[in-house]
Amino acid sequence: MSKIIFRLLLSFIVFVTAFIAIRQLVIPDSFGKLGHYRANSLEDNKARVPYYKGTEKCASCHQDIYDLQFSDLHSEISCESCHPPKIDAYTECKVMPPKVEGTIEFCAQCHKMNAGRIDKGVPQLNIEEHKGDQNCIECHNAHAPWELTE
Repeated sequence: MSKIIFRLLLSFIVFVTAFIAIRQLVIPDSFGKLGHYRANSLEDNKARVPYYKGTEKCASCHQDIYDLQFSDLHSEISCESCHPPKIDAYTECKVMPPKVEGTIEFCAQCHKMNAGRIDKGVPQLNIEEHKGDQNCIECHNAHAPWELTE
């Protein structure tokens, strides 16, 4: 056997051995016990504190806003799409109320011109033409956007 083939074979054996050793160190012990995932992840996920409360929880305290929103174009949007939670789901929102900035950049995430949203009934605006020096919520009620504030 020539030297080059011997070196190549030796390099291959060292590489495979190193790969198997590193793989054994990296893969968790519980991987594969219940399928192709880490079995301990089930307990980890159960212990995680949820943040999203759900629309029903919001409506239990804010029925008037819920009724107003769900008679509107925003009726299919979850409250937490615009009011991201700042506290866990077990804490009342009175502790740290979820506020919306109502900036043009925030509202433009859904309302700037996008051909894919026109068929879905989402009002599209040319943000550059529409925006002034104010935030959207200074003119529009976010829960009933057709109503202009004074």
